[in-house]
Amino acid sequence: MTLDDKYTYPGSGGVLVNRFGIRDADRLDQALNDYATVGWVHLRQQAPPEPPGFDYLQTIHREMFGSLLDWAGELRETDAQATGTGIAYARPEYIPESLRSLFDKLQREDFLTGLDPATFADRLADRWGDLSAIHPFRDGNTRSQSAYVSSLAERAGHPIDWTAIDVPTLRNLRLVAVAGRHEPLAGYLRDHLVSSTDASLDRGWSAARLAGLDTPFKPGAGRSSPAGLDAFGTTTYRADPGLGRSGHGR
Repeated sequence: MTLDDKYTYPGSGGVLVNRFGIRDADRLDQALNDYATVGWVHLRQQAPPEPPGFDYLQTIHREMFGSLLDWAGELRETDAQATGTGIAYARPEYIPESLRSLFDKLQREDFLTGLDPATFADRLADRWGDLSAIHPFRDGNTRSQSAYVSSLAERAGHPIDWTAIDVPTLRNLRLVAVAGRHEPLAGYLRDHLVSSTDASLDRGWSAARLAGLDTPFKPGAGRSSPAGLDAFGTTTYRADPGLGRSGHGR
């Protein structure tokens, strides 16, 4: 069971306080994934900012989770570790400086443009390992970082074929990179780079899939998600009984 902290309902076992007062962990996970996928679809309709620095990652996180979480896009203020591994992420007091160092490096590298595929994959894996170790947000890091990395890869001319990505493998290799060995992740990414920017490659990207769920949300598929989000982001969520929209109930 996940420990509670300032972001969760007391005694809930880690259920995040949310705008709809959802107290069921599975239902909240589905809602977060549905909103995140729709948020990324919306962002994909706009050109990324130049340069695509940390503020863009924050924008992605806010777009994905801001409808549910008051703190979307804000830096984490509690300790965290990789679920089931004991691998600790950066302490909150070190997050701002660690982010500055990482994104200054990316800025000097023009965010990994002008590289051949092998060099790009190696640099991306190393930088993604650093970003994963920082774990800047309380939740939603994998989904927002994957979207950000996807955008960087397209900008650099080396898009990732998400349709061929095995999510558990990617997660394990990112943890290996967090532990200091980015080479396995680099090899995996290199094998999944493509030369085409065909929009169909985005079909393999969904927040639900990246979160390890088996029912990815497909925008435009004409169904309502189990959690209540339709294909165009129209919510049918209702707050749990006795709670206001803020969901605090206390």
